[in-house]
Amino acid sequence: MRARFLYRRQFIPRLVRIVGDAVRRRDTRDAVFVSLMGGLGDLVNAFPTLDRLGQPSPVDLGTGGGAYRALAGADPHLRRVYAPFVYKPIRRFHRRLIEATLRPLYRSVVLLDEPDSRWRTRGRHMAAVYAERCGCPPPTRGALTIPDEARRAAAGFLDDRGLERFVFVVQLIRRRRPERSWPLAHHQTLYRELRKRLPLPVIVHTVGSDETGVPDGCVPLASADILTAAALIERATLFVGPDTGLTHIAAALGVPTLAIHLGHPPEVCAALGDNVALVRQVEPYADPALTTPEQVLAALDRHLAVSA
Repeated sequence: MRARFLYRRQFIPRLVRIVGDAVRRRDTRDAVFVSLMGGLGDLVNAFPTLDRLGQPSPVDLGTGGGAYRALAGADPHLRRVYAPFVYKPIRRFHRRLIEATLRPLYRSVVLLDEPDSRWRTRGRHMAAVYAERCGCPPPTRGALTIPDEARRAAAGFLDDRGLERFVFVVQLIRRRRPERSWPLAHHQTLYRELRKRLPLPVIVHTVGSDETGVPDGCVPLASADILTAAALIERATLFVGPDTGLTHIAAALGVPTLAIHLGHPPEVCAALGDNVALVRQVEPYADPALTTPEQVLAALDRHLAVSA
């Protein structure tokens, strides 16, 4: 949250830079400017649309910093990435300023971030909404590009630990977002039962989690940039995670994915792909503890039965 606040203070200077680039380079008349902050999963699910949009016209993207910049910067279909480009979508002044400033310079300007919170109740997946706004068909799953450098880093991590086949699990527990945090005790039960069903090492990604301890027998991954994590996930036999960016990455890569969906209705933001087994809550925003390890393991058993 602090980073996003600091990024917002850079909004006007970033907008001035975009204008300066357009005036200096004189190459934006046939280009499209797209802005998307959202979440990392939103960005992954928007990439197929942005890539299609970029076939007839160059696409310049304004997005968040850090992991957003890394993912967008690796996409070869995007001409320029302006990051961090962060504003408050609920402020009409910000939206109107972007549109009024950039529309004379670009063929079109598309702001994908929602102006209010009603998107949660519309029952349409945001990937389809983004595609419609860009005049493209909805994607069936997300996409991303993993650079060779990230694959080499992932290979080094695995080689150092003698790992070949493994399960990748995201343990993301945040006290400030309890409605989207699966309890630590549930995670620990999951790790124990995973080892019984699949005699494979379990890599536990705890980057950004308030709870970083993992039980013996698991391999902790406490620090990794987003692209190296994606390269590790790409090689996983199975991925398990909540509704977070890495889960959308696993789905986009075609890795067998168990998505423990917590928080927003899955109809609007679940990981996409026929490789995804979705574990639903009783209802959106219900107590995450009510989604039990037994439900997740039952979904795993069904997946194993289909794969056998």
